[in-house]
Amino acid sequence: MDLCKAMNRNNEHVSAFLLSELGTSGSLDGQQRLVVKGRFLPKSFETVLRRYVNEYVLCPGCKSVDTLLDRDAATRLMYLRCQQCGASRSVTTIKSGFVARVTKRTH
Repeated sequence: MDLCKAMNRNNEHVSAFLLSELGTSGSLDGQQRLVVKGRFLPKSFETVLRRYVNEYVLCPGCKSVDTLLDRDAATRLMYLRCQQCGASRSVTTIKSGFVARVTKRTH
């Protein structure tokens, strides 16, 4: 997914978040495009992607997108680390039980 490359994030992480938030299933096809089961409005994807950027990409201190996600081996927590200001914070794991309130297309 070109979007993942632009955010410097793993395809599987972004797709897991999208599928979890949309409350559906799906998979990456041979060309690394996300195929989602169900019909959703484009606005739903935009809302969920904004939430992903705020949670897993944007530095809370300087608002830079030049960040990395890595797992601390000792605590097994995921951390968002800013390459610009050096700030670091833990991020929540993707929960499959939580579902965003998005509207599915009816036709």
